[in-house]
Amino acid sequence: MSAARDGTHLVLTVRDTGAGLSDTGGDGTQFGLVQVRERLATLYGAAATLALRAADGAEGGTVATLRLPMGTTT
Repeated sequence: MSAARDGTHLVLTVRDTGAGLSDTGGDGTQFGLVQVRERLATLYGAAATLALRAADGAEGGTVATLRLPMGTTT
């Protein structure tokens, strides 16, 4: 797991070593993920994203990357 700042965004990355997307036939469009993406769109519009990809390496698994805009407090 990692967290980093990329310009005006906070980027959170999480990797699991489970079956992975390709092994389960998943493409990141299941109900729960759709709900998360819709909630992000409601809160942040196009400024936030959730991306899934197959992890590199022999361990396999999936990498999830969440990009959130970093607002300023007043």
